Amino acid sequence: MDAAHPIFSPTSRVGSIAAFGNAFAASAALYVALFLIGIPAMGDPQQLAELAIHNPTPLLLQDALKFLSAATACVLIFVLDARLRDRAPTWMRAAKLFGFLAVGLLLANATLSLFLVLQTTRPLPIDLGDHAALNGVIGILGMAAIMANGVWYLVVNWTARTSRRLPRGLCYLGLLLGVTSFVPFLALFVLILGIVWALGLGVVLGRAK
Repeated sequence: MDAAHPIFSPTSRVGSIAAFGNAFAASAALYVALFLIGIPAMGDPQQLAELAIHNPTPLLLQDALKFLSAATACVLIFVLDARLRDRAPTWMRAAKLFGFLAVGLLLANATLSLFLVLQTTRPLPIDLGDHAALNGVIGILGMAAIMANGVWYLVVNWTARTSRRLPRGLCYLGLLLGVTSFVPFLALFVLILGIVWALGLGVVLGRAK
């Protein structure tokens, strides 16, 4: 394992808490998607509409977890930028740009999803065409957020690897995570990899002195 960077600040501990929080949000979102919503419903606007009418709680919980994930991601963007920008200032500016772009897309996704669920639960007729169109936009925003986040993973982990600011294994895992973020049908795998990477980052930052 490569030696850790010798200079740390209280920011590292904040980053550790944020990393564990991010892993918790992703793990909870994975549980909600698999066991409360179901994989078939995730890709079927009609099933999602029925779920929103009869049992909207899983969808509302999923959106709440997206907001938590966005908040913890903002902290990690700042923490890792502070840790790496002296080695690659231009690349880290680009990473920060894509990181916050991913956060913005995730927030837009969560906000539209929340709006759609709340509209569906109202005792008014539902236009299935409009519902499907908005659901499609939500899906596009979600995939765009994953891809923008993939760029952040690639730049951050490559910079950390070349500067030996993070353990080599964690960097390689982050690079794999970044690459797979560009493959739409691997979204579930990306979520699982992201949980493992966030847990590893939390441990590394938490051990910093």
